[in-house]
Amino acid sequence: MDTTTTADLCFGIGDRILEVRGKMTQQAFANSLNIAKSTLIRYENGDRLPDAEVIARVCERHHIDYTWLITGRGSRTEAERYVKIPQFDVAASAGMGAFVDGEPEAEMVRVDKDWLENQLKVRPEDASLIFVRGDSMMPTLNNGDVLLVSSNVEQIGDGIYVLHSDGLLQVKRLQRQPGGQLRVTSDNPAYQPYIVNFADESTDFRVVGKVVWTVHKVTG
Repeated sequence: MDTTTTADLCFGIGDRILEVRGKMTQQAFANSLNIAKSTLIRYENGDRLPDAEVIARVCERHHIDYTWLITGRGSRTEAERYVKIPQFDVAASAGMGAFVDGEPEAEMVRVDKDWLENQLKVRPEDASLIFVRGDSMMPTLNNGDVLLVSSNVEQIGDGIYVLHSDGLLQVKRLQRQPGGQLRVTSDNPAYQPYIVNFADESTDFRVVGKVVWTVHKVTG
């Protein structure tokens, strides 16, 4: 049961309004909200609860998150809620592979920081988005799907990974085998699995990252 009193709410919002004001003078901050300085002082002292219109002005004019201002939970600003990660203009081929020439171009895409770090357990600096091309990972992955990939792969376990093999970028399922070998398989049974032997020095094979989340393309 929530036992928060009106007095608690007043003091909580008042403290956060004071934090938002920062180094601005009370008069300047009051002017920005179209309220009297005396009214602002009452808010900051916890003597009065601001109405919905004033709360909206604080949030909109000072780029503050509504939930944080009212409850103290979450991030203070909208900007703090999001991080930008690269979406590369390349496709990991769910088939025979797509060539990658040089450094691919990237568009920066905003994602929710809390979702990325706490739900997916991925650091923003390790995250990237790429597209799927081909049908070898169907029905798990379809042509045109978007993959969120984590480059922080300390140990390869069973799962779906983006690979760089013989100059090709692929998305495949990996399974560890005895003797340090990897079994590379496609979810589509029409494609044959193969074994990667790291003892062979001529092997050109690198794990780019692990697929941790997908956006499926809707087909009509």
